[in-house]
Amino acid sequence: MIASLGRLFSDVYRLHGYRLPLLVFLTFLNALFDGATVAVLLPLLKAIGGVVGAGEDRLSQAITWVLSFVGLPTTAMSIAGFGVVLIIIGAAIFLVQAHLSAKMQTDYVAHWQRRLFQSYFHAEFDFFRTRRAGDLIAAAITEPVRLGGAFYQANLILSSVLFISVQIAVALVIAPLVVALLFSAGAFLFLISVGLVKRGLLIGEEMTIVNADLQSDANELVQGAKFVKATATESRAVERLSKTINRLRDLTFANAFDVQLVRALFEYASALVVIALLVAGPLMLAVDVGAVIVIVAMFVRLFPKVTGLRQCQQSISLVLPAFDAVLSMEKDAKSSVEVLENFDPSRSHKTEPAQITFNHVAVNIEGREVLRDVSFSIAPGEFIVLMGPTGAGKTTLIDGLLGLRRLSGGRIEIDQKSMASISMQEWRRSIGYLGQDPLLFHASIKDNLQWVRPGSDQSMMNTALTRAAATFVERLPRAFETVVGDAGSRLSGGERQRIALARALLGAPRLLVLDEATSALDAETEAGVVETIARLKGQMTIIAITHRPALLSVADRVIEIKDGRATELDRHVSKFH
Repeated sequence: MIASLGRLFSDVYRLHGYRLPLLVFLTFLNALFDGATVAVLLPLLKAIGGVVGAGEDRLSQAITWVLSFVGLPTTAMSIAGFGVVLIIIGAAIFLVQAHLSAKMQTDYVAHWQRRLFQSYFHAEFDFFRTRRAGDLIAAAITEPVRLGGAFYQANLILSSVLFISVQIAVALVIAPLVVALLFSAGAFLFLISVGLVKRGLLIGEEMTIVNADLQSDANELVQGAKFVKATATESRAVERLSKTINRLRDLTFANAFDVQLVRALFEYASALVVIALLVAGPLMLAVDVGAVIVIVAMFVRLFPKVTGLRQCQQSISLVLPAFDAVLSMEKDAKSSVEVLENFDPSRSHKTEPAQITFNHVAVNIEGREVLRDVSFSIAPGEFIVLMGPTGAGKTTLIDGLLGLRRLSGGRIEIDQKSMASISMQEWRRSIGYLGQDPLLFHASIKDNLQWVRPGSDQSMMNTALTRAAATFVERLPRAFETVVGDAGSRLSGGERQRIALARALLGAPRLLVLDEATSALDAETEAGVVETIARLKGQMTIIAITHRPALLSVADRVIEIKDGRATELDRHVSKFH
């Protein structure tokens, strides 16, 4: 655990720099003032009177000298006032330290969340294909929060260690024999609780896995709620989630009980130590009554810190595995990083329809040859339909065109230039993509439209909506400010597709890709969308993946992908293919 804490503090230092040593210094300063406040008790007891031996140690003499130096008498009121000043200064230091600690913790969590999402979206698309969405979300949202908890617990440990160290230093000056007794008792209690800390570390590692499983299952089932309801499998969905929830509950309970077990161990054993000190101090160890009273007072204040220190160790062992989890996920993402050139999105790019050539294209996926020797060309402004059996490689071919899938052979040319020699970012910015389930955010229509072209004015958006035949927006009560709901749930299927099409057109695409864009629509809605798309012919190059005859009827050519090869079909015959 010490090694993991060292890695954690090193990571925090890389982010925060000087603020980490400043935090340590403030924590030490706070502990120092706290110790000085306790030390004031001895001369105060002497000034009040009635306690033999109080105020004759070196600390008391030092405090008396300070009061004399500033011209104050060593009366009870002066000493008490000095103690109050120390408390006020200590409280001010504590507030500054607490503010800095909280700011560093929240910044650290946000830093890791941004860092992970950045590594995700800079990775190749295969990174997303090979991982569960729930695992990615859990690693980027839940685990950094746990990592922030680890920093918080580590800070508490540091604070407790410094506090205990200062208090022990003060106690050693007052009564070293009593401190030796306390050390012996504390060491014994720590040894007893070692096993609980190790168990907490194992529980923390398993909780990381179970949390990811729960997020993945919940994500899949909530998104698939329609399927669950339609197939009357609600009980199976609840059963699947309950199994994971119960496992997480058991782990959380085990950890929570272990924390209380540690607390009980220290709490009740400490009560016995207090009794032993009160009896053995004056009678057996020949320690002054005043010193015993102060040591007991220190012990009472020290006890929550010692107990908390052990509880912090227990808690941090639970959350430290989050550090390995986020590092592992970031490492995976960076190992799949997509190397892209610097691109200025404000720079103007080509607007004429793209000319595309597939030249002996081949793609292997996990040893399986999906495409082999695919060759055909698409003229600028041409409307091409790709069709073929499921799994034939239509989407794989489009993924290659979008730069989302590596080719194992051949090449793709854009405007007679190999894709390998052009700016991939610029090429992607010139593509409009429309899938079967378009991505619409739970935001206004305006925000959704401006996703591809931030800062677009109302005139530009109106033009895009008109070209997409999405004039229904004007009739909505809030028009552009209408919130579309989660994934566009407040709109009909046709309205969602038209908004998505308008968004694509707002980006002035050279190529429009329709990936089963009308397959989920009813015949009447599909006919309207197809009519809209047909009017775009010649303005941009269009590639559509479909099995529906409506799009086939307006296409210039139909290409069949089958057995890994491309064959051009007669456009009229293909309607019944």
